[in-house]
Amino acid sequence: MTPFHRAARQAFTPLLTPFSETGLDLEALASAVDRQIIAGMDGIIVGDAIGEGQVLTGDERDALLRACVVRARPHLSVIAATGTNCTKTTIERSRRAEALGADALLVTVPYYSKPTLAGVVGHFHQLAAAVGLPILIDDDPGRTAKDFGPALLEALSDRHAIAGVCHGADRLAYFAGLSSALETRFQHLTRDDARLPQFLALGGHGAISPIANVIPSPVQTMVSLGGSFESVGSFGAAVSGAVAALGRDDVAALKEAASFIHQCPADVRLPLVPAEPETVIRIRHAFAPFARGETGRQMAA
Repeated sequence: MTPFHRAARQAFTPLLTPFSETGLDLEALASAVDRQIIAGMDGIIVGDAIGEGQVLTGDERDALLRACVVRARPHLSVIAATGTNCTKTTIERSRRAEALGADALLVTVPYYSKPTLAGVVGHFHQLAAAVGLPILIDDDPGRTAKDFGPALLEALSDRHAIAGVCHGADRLAYFAGLSSALETRFQHLTRDDARLPQFLALGGHGAISPIANVIPSPVQTMVSLGGSFESVGSFGAAVSGAVAALGRDDVAALKEAASFIHQCPADVRLPLVPAEPETVIRIRHAFAPFARGETGRQMAA
């Protein structure tokens, strides 16, 4: 097991799940993990929304996590996304992930049923009591339709197992308004690539970065330096353009970019559908700088 630990800056990748005609493409998965290791990323997230965790079978979740643990150890922390809108199911999945060697858990605020604050706090209390792994709260009101504000973190601040929080898109003002006690108590990460520089400038600790599936080195550099897009070198404008081209939470577009740069599968599962032709053109134009040989030399410099 690779210990999950707090650090001044950390960069994690919510790993895309590569599919083949018959199921998971574990060879492509191994290559994807290797890219994260080479880039110096701190860890990977397995089976969250970017990884299409909602369409994986139980056996596929196990196979995916098992393969990532074997391939990533000891270079990356492997964080299993186990959250559902059912406390019992979340605990069962979390225990299974712990048994398979996960280093930490990413657990969403329960969605769809719109529980009260007391219900969400109870959900995380029971989970923390049931497992021995650090827990990151995935707090994204854009997905859960519930925004409890700082009250959620205040209510969970006495649970040592709750190590951090992943903030969804458009949460800069919320993060900036947190008390210094809450800012220092938790590890604060963002999954909003477009606003990563601002988040870091406000004191954020790092990212769970979708675009790191495609260009992990610039993300790792930016996070480690706590800088802007310009901090990743002369192609900083290209990074900014690539982030904008992907749009928000567009897994099909992200897979198209990964396929263009790394020749990995772009297949998605319903209800997602492949990227439209105009999206493919936009993605290839935006990511063209990263397909050229000189990009690797720039990144190394």
